[in-house]
Amino acid sequence: MRKRLLSGLIAIAVIGALAPLGMRTASSQPTAPLLADVDEATLNELALSYRILVNQGVLDAYGHVSIRHPKDPNRFLMARSGEVAPAYVTPNDIMEFDLDSRAIDLRGRALHSERFIHGEIYKVRPDVNAVVHSHSRAVIPFGVTKTPLRAIFHNASFLGEGVPVYEIRDESGENNDMLVNTNAKG
Repeated sequence: MRKRLLSGLIAIAVIGALAPLGMRTASSQPTAPLLADVDEATLNELALSYRILVNQGVLDAYGHVSIRHPKDPNRFLMARSGEVAPAYVTPNDIMEFDLDSRAIDLRGRALHSERFIHGEIYKVRPDVNAVVHSHSRAVIPFGVTKTPLRAIFHNASFLGEGVPVYEIRDESGENNDMLVNTNAKG
């Protein structure tokens, strides 16, 4: 009984915490026209990840999240772009892409121009199951200065020996739009 009560209180707390974010619970999310071969819980979790990362200051208006397709490692799932900000992504905004970042079912929806980051990472790293592209203010300085981002406590050990910095001018020259918008740049 105590365990059920505690679970209920946690569920109420989570729902209460999501309300200020304009978030609905999974049961209130629309169920059609979701992707046929992806379960609703997965789509809800991906949509929720956008909102959580916005709420935590990781994603801005131009950030995006993807996951490797749960049934096909040669595909990934990511929200559409253009009409919906990351803070308002729902399961109906999730699209399926192949690893060349081509939409499987476009249906007239706008695409993130930098979806190629995701496709190329999934191609070369079969062990990666999620990608976040962010313009986090906490990380940007490490990309534009000579100070390397490195682990300074045990929870950051995944940084290993350091983090590579992508310099778009190496790929696109000095005069470029600063977007990773092709497979080659990705």
